Amino acid sequence: MALTIRTSASLRKMNLSRVFSTTARAPTFWSITKNQASVTFTWLFNKLGRLSLRRRQSKPPHDYVVPVGDPILRGQALAVDHRNIKTKETQEVLDQLVKVMRKKGAVGLSAPQIGVGLQIIVVENTKKQLELVPEELRQIREMQEFPLKIFINPKLKVTDYSTVVFPEGCESLPGYQANVPRYYGVNVTGLDREGMPVAWQVTGWPARILQHEVEHLRGDLYIDIMDSRTFIDCFWDRKK
Repeated sequence: MALTIRTSASLRKMNLSRVFSTTARAPTFWSITKNQASVTFTWLFNKLGRLSLRRRQSKPPHDYVVPVGDPILRGQALAVDHRNIKTKETQEVLDQLVKVMRKKGAVGLSAPQIGVGLQIIVVENTKKQLELVPEELRQIREMQEFPLKIFINPKLKVTDYSTVVFPEGCESLPGYQANVPRYYGVNVTGLDREGMPVAWQVTGWPARILQHEVEHLRGDLYIDIMDSRTFIDCFWDRKK
């Protein structure tokens, strides 16, 4: 979700076509994924993605979340060279990623979602966000407040293979959700914005968020593993 892969050349001199999404062309029907259910749902969103990309032609990192249909969401994000973490370009990506996440009121976001094909994720769950969720639901889902965390080149390891199923959505598919199985506990390691090693071991809701965001770096979406029969428009009852 690298600035310079296998070299120490600056970002300005590299071929940005591998890192930044600058094309509005949507993936073909069968090139997206082998999972037929996922293909079907992704295909349904392609028109939305094409229209949205035609309207928005800013250079990455974008100030908006790219929708399903943008090829960068189905690509493999590149590792960030640790020597480039403190560069102006990388820091701008980090700042924009946090800005967009907060603007959308999201609890996590990946670099590909703002048009940048780098392995970077940010997560944050504020007290204000938690207050929007009923107490009973917070307890059932084991939601908890946690400060902003940035992971560059994150590596995720499952610590508890018990699976839990809860509704899940994505800012790249706004207004929709489905039940998604996730592992109960994970440990994530990576680098912070200063290039220092960081680690975080969690269970419950934070573990779900981390799994969701790391999936984006592999070009995967929650619709690939969801229970397709639970896939809904969150506002269907208001559209009658």
